[in-house]
Amino acid sequence: TVAWSVRGIYTGYLGWFDGNPTHLNPLPPQASAQRMVKQIGGEEAVLAAVTAANAAGEYQWALDLVDLLLIQDPDAITLRKAKATALTGLGCQETSANGRHYYLACARELLAGEPS
Repeated sequence: TVAWSVRGIYTGYLGWFDGNPTHLNPLPPQASAQRMVKQIGGEEAVLAAVTAANAAGEYQWALDLVDLLLIQDPDAITLRKAKATALTGLGCQETSANGRHYYLACARELLAGEPS
């Protein structure tokens, strides 16, 4: 896609830093996810929001939220299914053949219990 290609060119010429000082030394993903989930209202509230986002077709938002939970418990079946639902939704909307395949292949891996 154009967005992916432009991002690749930009990163190739200018590097990974996007100019936001917050991104210079971020918290480790697990620590950040734990704090974020606590602020949002706990695991049940986040999972409810994931379910609502998937039902509303807001698949990218569902992915952002469910990843906060999966960082803490990557083997949770309920979370893996919720992420697979969001990935399948995005795959069905994706116009790029590469993007579509990647979304759907990752969803299939999650449902099969393989590493994602």
